[in-house]
Amino acid sequence: MKKLNKKHITWITILVILILVIIMYIFNIANIKNKTIDRISEITIPFSLIVNPNNVDKNVTPKSIDTNVSDLNNEKFHVIKLVNNLDTTYQQTKKFSFLSNDQQKQLNDKVHDQSHQYIYKITSLNFGRDLNGKYLTISCNQYNDTKQIKSYRYRLHYKGNQITTSKYLGSTSAKYPPKYLLDGIVLGQDGIKKSKSFTQQIKTAIINSNLTTNSASNPGEFNQLAINLGLDPDESNKALFNLARYSNSRLTNFSIIGYELADVPRTSRIYIKQVDRKKTRYYTLNYDRNKAKYIYIQNGISSNSLSK
Repeated sequence: MKKLNKKHITWITILVILILVIIMYIFNIANIKNKTIDRISEITIPFSLIVNPNNVDKNVTPKSIDTNVSDLNNEKFHVIKLVNNLDTTYQQTKKFSFLSNDQQKQLNDKVHDQSHQYIYKITSLNFGRDLNGKYLTISCNQYNDTKQIKSYRYRLHYKGNQITTSKYLGSTSAKYPPKYLLDGIVLGQDGIKKSKSFTQQIKTAIINSNLTTNSASNPGEFNQLAINLGLDPDESNKALFNLARYSNSRLTNFSIIGYELADVPRTSRIYIKQVDRKKTRYYTLNYDRNKAKYIYIQNGISSNSLSK
């Protein structure tokens, strides 16, 4: 009988221990789950991923240029003087010393393809800055016995009075010489220095407008936004639509990468680059120096470098 009682006590003890272990295990599991749920609830999921999983904010901002310029009027007259010196040197030597050897040969071959053709004058079309530095655009104007003037265009980067690089842009033909930078005519307000603050206004306007990828379906919806910015709505709505459509959640994926100034028309052009996961896009913000205001923004790069 005593042995039986001991067995009962032993089994009862084991059973109690098991029950206690099970209770403690269940309690700990519940506690772990609660802590896990609390921890998950503390995690912040970016709103841009919930709204549009294809529009991931990669924190990519294109490299930009410094727009804090001081006196572009003096720069313009320096460019005119520099191009006049290039023309004078050519007239004296009949050599395009500002071009590479290959470019000189190619241009000479084109000009001397017929005996009655010759370069009459080298003129300046515009000047500006890009990520590689200051540049100017020239036209080598070819005359012959017809009424057509052939214009060979080159972009020249320069430092001081030294030409550092040259790039052939293409050629045009017209009855009149190409429009060039006008000596003695001041630039006036150029619109470059305040272009960065104006692009910030565009960003703020897009954010406040609620015209996001999910709500805007056509460029016409950006007409009022353009008007609020003082821009021509018909000329600007397509660019503003694309700028908003392909922006990341914080509108940090575009920046100013260059500018260019011409006298005919009397316009400053500011170039904007936008990047996303699939494509790089470019825009041109146009500033009318006669009106001293930004007049419209358009898709792509606009320039008079190849205009007739």
